Amino acid sequence: MQTTAFMIYKEVLEKRLARKKEQLAEIERQINSEGVSGSVDKRRYIELKAVVNELENCLDIAESMIKLDK
Repeated sequence: MQTTAFMIYKEVLEKRLARKKEQLAEIERQINSEGVSGSVDKRRYIELKAVVNELENCLDIAESMIKLDK
């Protein structure tokens, strides 16, 4: 199968999503271990969660584009 631009785009999104999920898990560990978390940690958590959701949406779009391209 030939690699298309959509497949490359999907691969990039998957890698970025994996990195952001790792960062999100690290912040969750910090928040859970400290007991009392600061507002900065909470803000970072909310922002990262929004980024993860947006990347998942973009990944869904890329998968749809690949299916339509076939």
